[in-house]
Amino acid sequence: MKKVAFCLRDMQLGGVESVLIRTLDNLIRDKDLDVTVVTYVNVTEPVFMDWFRRHPSVKRIVLYPSRVFGTKMPRFFLWRVIKHFCRDVYRFLRRCTVAKKLSVFDTLIDYHDFGFAREFAKVGCAKKIAWFHSSLNVFVKRKFYRCLSGYDNVIVLTDDCAADLRNMYPQYANKFVRIYNPIDVENIKKKSVAKSKINGDYFCCVTRMSYDKDIKTVLNAFDSFWETHRGVGLIMVGGGDKTNVFQNYVSALNSRKNIVFVGPQKNPFVYMKNAKANILSSYGEGLPTVLIESQVVGTINISSNCKYGPREILMDGRGGILFNPGDAQQLAQCMADVYDNEMDVKRMVAESSKALKRFDSMTIVKQIKSLIS
Repeated sequence: MKKVAFCLRDMQLGGVESVLIRTLDNLIRDKDLDVTVVTYVNVTEPVFMDWFRRHPSVKRIVLYPSRVFGTKMPRFFLWRVIKHFCRDVYRFLRRCTVAKKLSVFDTLIDYHDFGFAREFAKVGCAKKIAWFHSSLNVFVKRKFYRCLSGYDNVIVLTDDCAADLRNMYPQYANKFVRIYNPIDVENIKKKSVAKSKINGDYFCCVTRMSYDKDIKTVLNAFDSFWETHRGVGLIMVGGGDKTNVFQNYVSALNSRKNIVFVGPQKNPFVYMKNAKANILSSYGEGLPTVLIESQVVGTINISSNCKYGPREILMDGRGGILFNPGDAQQLAQCMADVYDNEMDVKRMVAESSKALKRFDSMTIVKQIKSLIS
């Protein structure tokens, strides 16, 4: 039985953690794998604690259990500097214990953007795999190329990203492997048929409320679209530390009464299912799962043509609509074309549905198992 460890610093509510849970749900069906989740700190989110209680076969290891030196940083600059220093000393003192705990595994998977590069460097015998969830801009900006020599493989989320990395770092070209994030198609379809909480026609934007998602472009585009389509709404689904910023921004728009922030939802799929279109306006992505989820429920996507993911998921525009990042007027026109039936939306939805198999959980799990072995 192969011993495999999935390592990430903490488990907060977010896309990476949700994808990990979906992956584990299918991977642990294989009785030939002994799976462990390794974190820096204790898991405290109730949804993940409940998952581990229901799956006792998945073991847990906490490398740095001290609550004082956890992953959360204070806002005050001086306290942040002091905590960083104390935390680094604490982790340095535990280096031997950490190496001993990790050395028992056959395969170590650094699940979130080289977060365990320092710990993995102390372990010699295991196969080491990094799982990179972000964009190439993040890879270059944070100088992750310095970590490549320490890993046997690096999983990326799109073919385009893999190709660009191979061109940029040809000496490591054979290390890059594309594996999509798995999607639980049947579960999404089941949840999407719940009764809708919104009446009337609307567009939907399921996203994290942060600047990198370029929320203002969606809001400005809708405000322009609304001038000629006043009976239509915009539903903003998701949370984030910039929610108040965008709500304040909306208060100055003419369409403010037609824009509703519903916050994070356990079942966002019902909002997608009943929308005229799902909108993504990010400046950059790794693999925007929300586009795939919208395809599952049969709703057309309107997405920025950013790197990476949208063009690959929407098949160069055959399975959805692409617009230039940051172009609010072009997005407004796309919304109008969808609402006024100026585009063959049914054909696009049918095209995207045919291609969903590539994101199926069991397909992805087979690729992961092949890489592990």
